[in-house]
Amino acid sequence: MKVLEFKGVSFGYSGRTPIIFDLNWTIHKGDRLLILGPNGSGKSTLALLLAGIIKPTTGEIVDPGNLLVNSKVGIVFQNSRVQMIGSTVEEDLALSLSFHNTPSVQIRNKVEYYLKVFDLETKRDCNVKQLSSSELKRLAFASALITTPDLLIIDEPLAMLDQHAKRLILDFLANSIHTPMTVIWFDHDIRKVRYTDRWLLLNNGKLESVSLPDLNSRELLLANDLEPSPLQNLEWKVPDLISNAIYGPEEIIIKK
Repeated sequence: MKVLEFKGVSFGYSGRTPIIFDLNWTIHKGDRLLILGPNGSGKSTLALLLAGIIKPTTGEIVDPGNLLVNSKVGIVFQNSRVQMIGSTVEEDLALSLSFHNTPSVQIRNKVEYYLKVFDLETKRDCNVKQLSSSELKRLAFASALITTPDLLIIDEPLAMLDQHAKRLILDFLANSIHTPMTVIWFDHDIRKVRYTDRWLLLNNGKLESVSLPDLNSRELLLANDLEPSPLQNLEWKVPDLISNAIYGPEEIIIKK
């Protein structure tokens, strides 16, 4: 089932070369997509187009399920502070639901649930400006997921977080996404392939489908200014001894 369809979509700021160029792309229900690209490749711009926050310069985005019209899209920005709409943690979650005309009893129940799930119960009355990076990111995910969106867009969600915070976010995410939800993850770290099942490369305003062997190619990574995972360089040097380095240290296989 189609969720969104891009037909000849281009986007560029006035007087500048288009960032997204003549893009034809179909997103299906339940997709788990990772869109990779270097800084400045247009990942954040494409995320804003997907969310309906900005409109194409040319072309059209077909929305057969009225996701954009019915506000069934959740988004987590790389800089989560820009999406906070409440002054406190609890208020931010409640406001996300009130915009969807959710009954007050259901708002209270869902706010309590997401405060607990994202380990924010002790922060409910805290001003959002006083939250740590990890707490702010957890609130951003809770605010996006509390409305049960059909499409979740996440833009480099683990940037600027330490390893503990990253693991915490990933655990929360894995336990909070319902199966039919479509997820589009934007990042420059190829290790995120482990959380997705289809991978696309964004460069020069175009999307190109890539495979795991493609992403294990030193030439492709260098040509697209993507950093290899920490152990990929080692695998390239001794491929007979090491494999699976693309997924990160946790998944590496030492061959015997």
